[in-house]
Amino acid sequence: MLIATFNCNSIRKRMQIFREWLGHHRPDVVALQETKVSDSSFPEKELEEDGWHTVFAGEETGRNGVAVITKHEPDDVSFGFPEDPENTRSRLIHLSYRGHEIVNTYVPQGKSLDAPEFQFKLSWLRRLLDFFDRRFSPQETKLLLTGDLNVAPTEEDVHDSRKVWPHVCHCRGVIDEFHKLTEWGLRDVFRKHIPQSGVYTFWDYRVKNAVDRKLGWRVDHLLATPPLAEISSDCFVDTAMRIKEKPSDHAPVAARFEDFS
Repeated sequence: MLIATFNCNSIRKRMQIFREWLGHHRPDVVALQETKVSDSSFPEKELEEDGWHTVFAGEETGRNGVAVITKHEPDDVSFGFPEDPENTRSRLIHLSYRGHEIVNTYVPQGKSLDAPEFQFKLSWLRRLLDFFDRRFSPQETKLLLTGDLNVAPTEEDVHDSRKVWPHVCHCRGVIDEFHKLTEWGLRDVFRKHIPQSGVYTFWDYRVKNAVDRKLGWRVDHLLATPPLAEISSDCFVDTAMRIKEKPSDHAPVAARFEDFS
């Protein structure tokens, strides 16, 4: 089973390269963030014509937005946090898929350390932990948290930690909340297979030749409970997607799990 996450930064703008990517890799599941379309504008028909199942939640403003593309129809799907589904639906999808629980989230970026948006970001990470703690057992559930978490948890996840510290995606507050998730029982599948530094998932548009100069960040994650993490066999970042014409500023990140194909 191949599961990927991709902050597409507008699904409409990336449809051509994304459909090509789907056709080449044939993943079982792809979690998308920043689809930036209302539900009525999501390209459901085009993807279903290619044989994919789609679930999605967007905003009328064309901001945020999450979706999950699957090879087979998912079993159960919910949007947002249960206590506040309407206001959080465009940032979180939870689905059950062939015996697995998959949570796709677009964590708020945070704007600046002194902004209310940063406190909202910290709150979102705490709500994720509460969501898991109430519903799942880390030792029994095959659970994957994936998406753009907007957290670079270690020095190896930023091209120059000393230069950017503290940043809303790389500072003590967000790192502490990230560690609470891993301490609960989530394992970093990416780091299991790619322990070396210098492998990133996001390169800022505003930085000239950022990919070639390796001026990136790792903020897109695949975090799994032990029953799922232990059967992961590979993980990769498809950097080629970031250097295509009119790319997203993120690249897809994918992991393979060996329980079924």
